[in-house]
Amino acid sequence: MAGFGVGSEAGVFAAAAVLGVTHGFEPDHAAGISALTDDTDGWRHAGFVGGSFALGHVLVVVAWVGLLTAIDRTAVPAAGVVDTVGTLFAGTVLVAVALLLATTGTRRLRGLPPHPTPAGASGPVSRTIAYAHTHVHGHDHDTTRDYLRTGIVGSLFALSPPVSMLALVSVVLPTAGLAATGVSVGVYALALTASMLLVGLGLGGVFSFAKRRGHAVHATVELVASVVVFGFAVHLLA
Repeated sequence: MAGFGVGSEAGVFAAAAVLGVTHGFEPDHAAGISALTDDTDGWRHAGFVGGSFALGHVLVVVAWVGLLTAIDRTAVPAAGVVDTVGTLFAGTVLVAVALLLATTGTRRLRGLPPHPTPAGASGPVSRTIAYAHTHVHGHDHDTTRDYLRTGIVGSLFALSPPVSMLALVSVVLPTAGLAATGVSVGVYALALTASMLLVGLGLGGVFSFAKRRGHAVHATVELVASVVVFGFAVHLLA
């Protein structure tokens, strides 16, 4: 870290922490987590959902940082193509999330089981929703498989390169060296994980409160959430 003072190091690490927090609180992440916390059994499960989502997300983000800083700097702008594809994919996932929440809320208002089972689903849409619910929500919220699924969903939202973190690394790496860059990426990852865990806790708390207030309130929250999530999807895809 020659030529890189303590004050400069602290500033870089603080910037990495801020980037991690702001990344974690991005609306599309909250929208994705909302579908996963809809059926939470309480704060503990909601926290694990947010943490699992964050872990999958962070692993892919860090992989992007490592990949795009290891290659020739002139090739990094080509990541814009991947960024476009990743954004389109995230937007498509959010459309599916909105559809899942809207269907769940509508069925709950009609007095039907909120999630159709694959065996009892009729029509391609119902079968798709039943399949998605079965594979996103495990029957046992405490199993490793359930959290692994959540982590995989989180990783899907990191398919587009983290532009802000890559910009920071491109400045820090030539000046501060690999060690300081590694620490800044670690700080970023921790801040991102903590912020997404808080998002999971917050959204899980909202859905848990709605469930305690009855089916009508729970369904209303789901329908409102579906509209909000769809709005985020349109924003990304536009």
